[in-house]
Amino acid sequence: MFVARTREMSVLEEAYGSGSLEMVVVYGRRRVGKTRLLREFCRGKGSVHFFTARETTAAENLQTLSTSLLSWYDDNADPFAKAVPTPSFRTFEDAFSHAFAEARENRTVLVIDEYPYLAKSYPGVSSLLQSLIDGAKGASGMMLVLCGSSTSFMREQVLGEKSPLYGRRTAQVRLEPFDYSAAAELLGAVGPERALELYSLVGGVPLYLEQLDGARTVRWNIANRMLGLGRFLYAEPENFMLQEVSAPASYNAVVGAIAHGRPRPSEIADATGIAAPNVSEYLKTLCELGIVRRDTPVGKSNKKKVVYRVSDGLFRFHHTFVSRYAAAIEAGMAERVAERICVGDFSSYMGRAFEEACRQWTVREIAAGGIDMLPSAVGSWWGADPAAREQVDVDVVALSVDGELFAGECKWTSDPIDVGVLEALRHRVGLVVDRPARIELALFSKSGFTRGCEREAARAGDVRLVMPADMF
Repeated sequence: MFVARTREMSVLEEAYGSGSLEMVVVYGRRRVGKTRLLREFCRGKGSVHFFTARETTAAENLQTLSTSLLSWYDDNADPFAKAVPTPSFRTFEDAFSHAFAEARENRTVLVIDEYPYLAKSYPGVSSLLQSLIDGAKGASGMMLVLCGSSTSFMREQVLGEKSPLYGRRTAQVRLEPFDYSAAAELLGAVGPERALELYSLVGGVPLYLEQLDGARTVRWNIANRMLGLGRFLYAEPENFMLQEVSAPASYNAVVGAIAHGRPRPSEIADATGIAAPNVSEYLKTLCELGIVRRDTPVGKSNKKKVVYRVSDGLFRFHHTFVSRYAAAIEAGMAERVAERICVGDFSSYMGRAFEEACRQWTVREIAAGGIDMLPSAVGSWWGADPAAREQVDVDVVALSVDGELFAGECKWTSDPIDVGVLEALRHRVGLVVDRPARIELALFSKSGFTRGCEREAARAGDVRLVMPADMF
């Protein structure tokens, strides 16, 4: 099922509709749905050639490219049908020149998926495409789409100043994982609480979400999809690392340290025994892969408060639970492990995912005009409370360009939020920013609010009370 991606599709359709020469760059981490987006975009278009490069020789990629250029793209074709042999162009220059010649007569879409693989097998391809683009200019109806999963390669070798293709891009799409709301749409007709809980298991990567069964309980999905031996999600974190990095054991150790509450580089180095300079390099790569993100407090801050979070839901679940219960899982006890997780640790685990969903809701609400501000930053805040002499945090913080503040506290527990939580939040906003132009507060709760909290929120007039059902 293809859902969401409205903004990204509109970028592609606008480029196609121009009728002019276009070079569109599409990139994002693996499994995020780039190929699916492009195939949906190509559906029903007239002259389309869809070429997927492979990590192979230049000769084999040329043969595959030739097949793509000398046959029409059919979005209803049987992928298992016997291929009809086609001739091969002698060189890449002959192949791409043929495509650009065709585009002089008809609006033509040429998608090169996994472009970094093609560039690796034939390093001169970017210079060749640059020459053809510059030579075509206004006389071409070519829409060239370059797509890749290596975000660093696409930024540096396609979009970067040192690339031969620099300045030729007419549009770009960086595809990100779904937020909680789009994830729920993909999961189907599930209730708001279950949708948020399933989202916490794998995050917003479409391929991961498609492995879950929204009609089943969270416990069933954990036992049968997350912990099931031989299931895709159980093996995916290790397989992903094997495919993407040269030292997977070290990268896994870094992710594991973060997942177990050691978010600072010095703490990661101590926990893993990896030298600090190497930890920094691993963190940089993990951020590029979309597994980890670098966070700083929104509001009053300093450089020493940088922390790293596991931003990929599947990797967070894997390193929180699978490593701990690996022996029992391998012994065929997935059902018992799932029960232990759901009864014992899941509420605490879910709390962090709920906070992230609430920040996403805040972004959506601002965009829809429900929160009246132009945001300069949305995130969270943490630091010292001098009055209480302790470290505290604010789960949701949005600052506007005009100095306005929206702040929220999130609780995924079986107890309703009481007025004390509201009072603590109101105190902490003074730690986030000095003299904000306007303050609006929110409490996000799985289990509702006490009558005292509801009365105080109504009296104050600047407090929103938000439950999961209100977030959809």
